[in-house]
Amino acid sequence: MSNVLILHGNGGSRTRFIPMLKKLISEQPELDLRIPSLSGFDGRPIPKKADHWSLFMQELETTIADKLSEPWILYGHGIGGSILLEFAARDFTFPSGQRLSVSRTILHAPIGATLKLRKFPALMKPPIMREMGKWLLTRKMLRSLWEKRLFQAPAEIPQYLRDQFFRDYTQCDAFGVFFDIITPAWYEDIRDKVSQKPFHFVWGEEERVINVGFVEHWRKDFPQSQFEIVPKWDHFPMLEQVEDFTAHFLRWTQSETLA
Repeated sequence: MSNVLILHGNGGSRTRFIPMLKKLISEQPELDLRIPSLSGFDGRPIPKKADHWSLFMQELETTIADKLSEPWILYGHGIGGSILLEFAARDFTFPSGQRLSVSRTILHAPIGATLKLRKFPALMKPPIMREMGKWLLTRKMLRSLWEKRLFQAPAEIPQYLRDQFFRDYTQCDAFGVFFDIITPAWYEDIRDKVSQKPFHFVWGEEERVINVGFVEHWRKDFPQSQFEIVPKWDHFPMLEQVEDFTAHFLRWTQSETLA
């Protein structure tokens, strides 16, 4: 039995993993897959004034509380990958003092190395811009525009999943929080603490949301890590290339080596 903790990114939350989970739960019973219920997602509120990192770490621990003594594989997509970097910088130790045994960490298009270069985080710095950005993402009249921006082939994704993906943004109370805690200063501190750890980074060859061109910055900052560029993938292969993504996910979580 392999234990896998899966962290989603901002906005669309766990909806992105529904197709894969349906396949794996029925076809791979030897996998124990856990997705934390993080504050600020799926309609859950998040305290505006709190130590958000500690809050998220506590919720990770709660998610796997029954198996804290067992080894875990960690996978994070987008901001989910950034949360895992923070966890690594804490030596995979929860606020309770319990340290998790981590056998592998897969970071899929995380946020961090190029925060100083990207325009979007700077644009979202004023709170009013975050609210406006979230509002624009949830307007039905703009749906086709966003779908073309976020997906390669929107029509290939079942309508109910696309509807839920955007509906999740309307329920995402945490949307603006990450612009405060995932910052250039945060990244520099993380890099100094964990740059020599052996992570496995993944990018899609056609990634647009977190441009694949940014990979070289990560390579420079994490010289002990592996980097995998997957042909034909954009940012959401788990929705658009379900079979291929699932096959890769199984290799990442079940193979003895990723080389």
